[in-house]
Order: sequence, then structure tokens, then C-alpha cells
Amino acid sequence: TRRSRTGFLVYLNSAPIYWLAKKQTAIETSSFGSEFIAMKQCCEYLRGLRYKLRMMGIPVTNPVFTFGDNQSVLWNTPVPDSMLKKKSNSIAYHFVREGAARDEWRTSYVKTTVNPSDLHKSIRIRR
Repeated sequence: TRRSRTGFLVYLNSAPIYWLAKKQTAIETSSFGSEFIAMKQCCEYLRGLRYKLRMMGIPVTNPVFTFGDNQSVLWNTPVPDSMLKKKSNSIAYHFVREGAARDEWRTSYVKTTVNPSDLHKSIRIRR
């Protein structure tokens, strides 16, 4: 199918605690859109994890670092006035942008060749 794959790994104190690799529910016409949808899903999970940690009495004061390999997504994240044409991309953009503005997370670039979540997405289980 033409559906993109979302994949991300979450580390806490250098130990992997959560991972996700699945096909996206919507078909995007560009890699920019599918990468933003993946970034939004990751940031939604991170926001929930930060909340759970605070509810358990663990102070979470520093931002989370998120790494991606799509430079246009990473470049548009801190820009408050990006023009996006599709509503789904716009919703994902504003969610990620809002968290970056609150300093909940910071985005950084990682090369595709060393991106562990891309390796995770390429593994397919045959049934």
C-alpha cells in the first residue's frame, strides 16, 4: 500500500522503555506530511509520559529531546508562521509547535543512516 510507516523509540535514562512501528492510518501525498504525523504521534506519547512521571512524584523539568531525519519538518517546528495547505498537516504542526514553544520538547537532526527508529520501521514480521 501507499501508507507510510511511523516509528519511534523512547529512552529513559539511556534505556528503551517504549517503541512503536506501524502503518499510518491516512495516506499522505508527501513525505513531509507523513513525517509530521509521525512527529505528532511521538510528541503525544511524550506528553502523556511526562504527565505520568509527574503524577508518580518524579519531577520533570527539562525538555525531552526528539530526533528526526526530515530536515524540513525539523526546520518548520520552531517557526511560528509556517503556511501549511492540508488540515491534517496543520493540526500536527500546531501540536508539535505548541510543545516546542512550551519547551516540553526540542527537535534535533539525526542522519538517516544512524536513526534507530528507521531501522525499527524497516523490520517486517511475516505472518
